[in-house]
Amino acid sequence: MELPKKSRYVIIGAGVHGLSTAWHLAKELKARGKGGGEDIIIVDKTGIAAGASGIACGVVRNNYFQPAMGELMRVSVKVWESDTEAFAYNSVGYLVCASEDQAGDLQTVYARQKSTDYNSSLIRGEVAVDRYMKALFPDWKAKGLTTILHEHRGGFAFNKDSMHGIARKAEAEGVRICSGIEVTGFRHSNGHVTAVETNEGDIETEYVVCWP
Repeated sequence: MELPKKSRYVIIGAGVHGLSTAWHLAKELKARGKGGGEDIIIVDKTGIAAGASGIACGVVRNNYFQPAMGELMRVSVKVWESDTEAFAYNSVGYLVCASEDQAGDLQTVYARQKSTDYNSSLIRGEVAVDRYMKALFPDWKAKGLTTILHEHRGGFAFNKDSMHGIARKAEAEGVRICSGIEVTGFRHSNGHVTAVETNEGDIETEYVVCWP
């Protein structure tokens, strides 16, 4: 794809953050009657899922102690569940097994999950934990564990397949993805970025999205 000379939104990086941002932004612009994906371009110096998103473990879970992260992940899980085929997502659940020194944290997370109707189970006591795990995995042998937080939602995604799935959704909204484009700098005016400089030329823009 030929690099455009101008785009209202320039997103740097075609990993999960860049692709997801472009997809959701395109839908939001369309919903508000303010254009759509045709105003958005993603540039990546290599290509889709070429960086961390292509080697990540792909786990999707809501086991976070911080309330803000828990809320964010609860919403994120809904997105993964919305199109399991496109996202190469497998909703197999997520298990955390812990000793007693972590029991309090897991109980806090469980209470928060229950308050938001996020389907999970808490199992307490070493005997109960052993019985629960052997029902799932007959060859289970671990000892000394007293707490299980079992998220019945969550699971895992095949990372590269899921990134290409998100890319297809973004492109269906009109987003352009340009690979082999390396950002080399920015042009500024009055403290604002006015253009993204690349190895293939400059892109005039109003908004830039990037991650450190």
